[in-house]
Amino acid sequence: MFLGLLAPVAVAGPGDPEEEAVLELLQADSTGYAAFREALTGGHAWVKLRYRFETVDDDAFSKDANASTLRTVLGYETGVYAGFAALLEFEDVAPVGGEDYNSTVNGKTSHPVVADPDGGEVNQAYLRYTGFEDTAIAAGRQRILLGNQRFVGPVAWRQNEQTFDAITTTSDRFGEWNLFYAYISNVNRVFGDDSKKHLPSGLLNPVAGDQRMNSHLFNAQRQLGSFAELLTYAYLLDYDSADTNSTNTFGASLSGAFELGRIDLAWAGEFATQSDSGDNPNDVDANYYRGELGPKFGPVDFKVMYEVLEGSGDTGDRFTTPLATLHKWNGWADKFLNTPDDGLEDLSVSIGGSVRGTKLLAVWHDFQANDGGNDYGTELDLSVTRKVGDDLTIGLKYADFDSDDSAFSDTKKGWVWLSYSF
Repeated sequence: MFLGLLAPVAVAGPGDPEEEAVLELLQADSTGYAAFREALTGGHAWVKLRYRFETVDDDAFSKDANASTLRTVLGYETGVYAGFAALLEFEDVAPVGGEDYNSTVNGKTSHPVVADPDGGEVNQAYLRYTGFEDTAIAAGRQRILLGNQRFVGPVAWRQNEQTFDAITTTSDRFGEWNLFYAYISNVNRVFGDDSKKHLPSGLLNPVAGDQRMNSHLFNAQRQLGSFAELLTYAYLLDYDSADTNSTNTFGASLSGAFELGRIDLAWAGEFATQSDSGDNPNDVDANYYRGELGPKFGPVDFKVMYEVLEGSGDTGDRFTTPLATLHKWNGWADKFLNTPDDGLEDLSVSIGGSVRGTKLLAVWHDFQANDGGNDYGTELDLSVTRKVGDDLTIGLKYADFDSDDSAFSDTKKGWVWLSYSF
């Protein structure tokens, strides 16, 4: 039988059409396999390490928090084959020494919270397709960062990053517009997989590491000549468990810069409106305002920002941004990660610059209630960062919140960190 199978090949002479077809098929298959192997093995890998020591002195707690943690990230992204590429990234957070802090899962509630629980997980795992003109589609667990991260971001300041189980699409096909859409089924929050605790009702705890949802994000951006950049958005959040976060938000922002004599002046303005959606038990009707002016004098940057998250004083009727990189906004002491029912008005002034490769930044905040005008307090934030070579970054940061309201406690936080990537 074996000889019989070989016979047709043996009798085929030079130039025989059947032989040429077989050779072409083998050659095409070999070329395709070689391209696939090159895409699979010819991508790029990365390793990121970040050690951080964080200390918290909060007058509301009998003990201070001291957290020494190491974040390790291992990742690999393939090359492109037939328009497809894949990315896989693992993340691990481990305490270095004792756990004299409330990690949100270790039960040490007499200490202030440092939301860096230990544990490992798949941080990102997605397949991306770029075969359509000026369009990319990604499906799987991924990082989503929109604009200034006021509404959607990866919360990269925390050791365990926030990622999304989602399908995302970005496209530049429509003239000057850059379009983005995402469907999100789950948010992998900074609290990690170990906080998957259930309430007696069987619903996921609202602070769990995973928050199931059926949410849609729309974002459209375009440049208006040399004058400004326009951003419009619609964020339609529908949570399965944390129902009070279910809201519909529609908004737009304008930002730009121009020269005013010897001064480079950056500016921005933004407005958004928010209402309740899904099974949110609260009636939400709140707005958001932000205005910025940032003059630059040579190497020194100034910025004045006024931001308002409205609140009526009624339970739950306040403007919220649960998917944001919140640490970036309203003070590094993190006293306003949740908008108070009376809302929040934040007037901040910052000055920053670079001295021989060392970046310096100082920010002062004045916090007040939007409803009633009560003083919440003031805060001073300071940071120093320096990059050593191409791979190592060293940083120091300090936050001092001085409360003027019994609902908030005086809080001081400090950080020292080293990050290395290769």
